[in-house]
Amino acid sequence: MDRHEFFRLVGTGIGAILLMRCVSGCAGPDNPDLMAAASGSVPARKIDFSINLNDKASENLKTKGGYIIQNDVIVAQTKDSQYVAVAANCTHQGTQLVFKPADNQFYCPLHLSRFDPAGKVIVGPATQALQPYTVTVEPTTGLLRVRS
Repeated sequence: MDRHEFFRLVGTGIGAILLMRCVSGCAGPDNPDLMAAASGSVPARKIDFSINLNDKASENLKTKGGYIIQNDVIVAQTKDSQYVAVAANCTHQGTQLVFKPADNQFYCPLHLSRFDPAGKVIVGPATQALQPYTVTVEPTTGLLRVRS
């Protein structure tokens, strides 16, 4: 076997190994919690917290497309001025999501899964929707409440 053939075979083997890791995702024995949650056998975590929109820490929420992550929940203001909240980690491999205001979608920067504002999968590799949360705003106090 010549040097060129050797490197081609090694490269193909390494590529296959990396592809298998990516395809298997987190739903394996090394992450049983995510596997159980994806199958629906673990009840959703109870969420109930408030965000003061007048605090410096939440100033991103005052602009359309702005978002923050708190208590493993990503809260965003959509381009039509609605507040939405979903679980902050991608259901594929648990990567922390970002909100893409131009598309009005939650986006996983690792494997490019995309979710609509309600948490529904738009583009995979994720197949499980994100846990959505109810958001209410009290305009007089500036408090935004997120709850399951």
